Amino acid sequence: MLKTHPESGAQQMSCLATGFYPRHINMTLLRDGQTVPEERLITGEILPNGDGTYQQRKTLSLSVEERPERHSYTCTVTHTSQSNKFDITWEPGPAPDITFIAVAVSVVVSVIMVLVLAVAAFIKRKRRSAGGARDEPRPASRSGRVPRIAIGVT
Repeated sequence: MLKTHPESGAQQMSCLATGFYPRHINMTLLRDGQTVPEERLITGEILPNGDGTYQQRKTLSLSVEERPERHSYTCTVTHTSQSNKFDITWEPGPAPDITFIAVAVSVVVSVIMVLVLAVAAFIKRKRRSAGGARDEPRPASRSGRVPRIAIGVT
């Protein structure tokens, strides 16, 4: 199990064996096939479960260089009741989907652009209505001249 602390970003790799009987068990944590020294591990006590079996956990605090994206971690467990050992290799979960992130950013940018355009249109309309008397066409003069008409894009 990999646990990431939300505040610090520190990570811990844990190996948990549970449901074994008798009490004696041998747990080893391997990084890239090499045994992690016991002094680097936090080894929990062997604790009883409610059904008469036992459990134990070993935890390794990971530095940035030891992150599981860069290394392979395996928990090896041997128990006196079994003639073989059990190896569980931790496999990292999928990285955040870049497509999802890109879509989310695009949606946020689009919403901001629509809001900016809406505010600009509102301001432009308000200015036109405030100065409406100046923008109205003037009637033709009495001298019989035809007013000039212009068509353009504003």
